[in-house]
Amino acid sequence: MTTPTKPHTGMRVSVAEFLELELPEPDDKLKMELDDGVLYIMPRPRLRHQSALVVLTYYFESHFRGFAEPPGQLFLDFVVALPAELPRLFVPDLSIVLRGSEAVAGDRMIEGAPDIVIEILSTDRNRDLVRKRQVYEEAGIPEYWIMDDLNQTALQLELRAGLYVERAVLTADDTLTTPFLPGLAIPLAGVFRRPGQPAR
Repeated sequence: MTTPTKPHTGMRVSVAEFLELELPEPDDKLKMELDDGVLYIMPRPRLRHQSALVVLTYYFESHFRGFAEPPGQLFLDFVVALPAELPRLFVPDLSIVLRGSEAVAGDRMIEGAPDIVIEILSTDRNRDLVRKRQVYEEAGIPEYWIMDDLNQTALQLELRAGLYVERAVLTADDTLTTPFLPGLAIPLAGVFRRPGQPAR
């Protein structure tokens, strides 16, 4: 009997194989993505990353609860199957699918492009800033937010004529809004200047 190969970055796997992959402890809390059919295992996020994720989740959930029929759904660390020639299963920190969107949320993944994806920069900053920007742009995701907790900035990218352009670079003194969710207001001081947050 052959011993199963431990999943590692650089492995070529199918979508079906990816969905069945499991990492052994203590790596079982790491995120995995399938990038053009190649497995990528992301480094473990830092505490500041997780703290910012909790705060952002709170603001979205509070906003959605203000509606009898919420205008969208929020997904944390959920697999997104992006349209591409080769399989791309990415796991944004946060994904928002608006009501009426062409993206379909199933039990194991979202199929199609969410309306907003958010990444919080952590241990692999270059992947979020370069590779994911390229992939999300090619997939036609209308908005990509890059939250930089280290520098206390939020970069909002919006898709125009198939390319991302910078709509705003916000600081901890600003409030983040989006035309996709009227009424949503996220004071970035609450994200970047949290009481008791770990040192940078």
